[in-house]
Amino acid sequence: MLNHLNLARVLRSSTFHKALDIYFNDLKRHTQSLDSTKNYLSHLNMFLYTYFLLEYSKDVEKMTLHYERLIMRESGVHELIHIGEHMLEEYKNKFAGELRVNDHELIEGALDFINKNYTRKLTLQMVSNQLHISKNYLCHLFKQQTGYKFCEYVNIQRVNRAKELIRENKKTFEYISFECGFSSQSHFSTTFKKYTGSTPNEFKKQILT
Repeated sequence: MLNHLNLARVLRSSTFHKALDIYFNDLKRHTQSLDSTKNYLSHLNMFLYTYFLLEYSKDVEKMTLHYERLIMRESGVHELIHIGEHMLEEYKNKFAGELRVNDHELIEGALDFINKNYTRKLTLQMVSNQLHISKNYLCHLFKQQTGYKFCEYVNIQRVNRAKELIRENKKTFEYISFECGFSSQSHFSTTFKKYTGSTPNEFKKQILT
């Protein structure tokens, strides 16, 4: 069995390219057939689920089961490899919402403020005013400490919340767009696809089939 710890540790926005390098190298070394590729991805999926649970005390069982179903029913190796890429992307985005308390007190305050207010209009200036520091300094510090640009982090929070509401299958896309802080439905759809690879409607069809 492979140990995916090195991959999990670099599954961040700033080091995502390293995670992909490890992923593709592991595929070359350890998969030669459809079944071995499925076994590799299934094990990777479960490892990331366990790592996420232990490291962040966050249960992402629904997401893990979703990818397990996709892996098991796919019949093409190339398609499986793409599923693996999307899986890593989604786990990476999920990490953005589960950052542990940062060593830097200013970033702690910024993350707390963002996590409580991302569903309304939110700007870097608003957060910097809240922390009584300059916008430019916060911009630099935020990227340095979290690996994410400010707008990237906010959008990931909004997309993650939108995915939760879509999975509940109780609200319209118009409601979800407003509820998650997007300026319009088109902004919602464009941003959602950027971070998930699917439109909201495509994502809904995938999880409800």
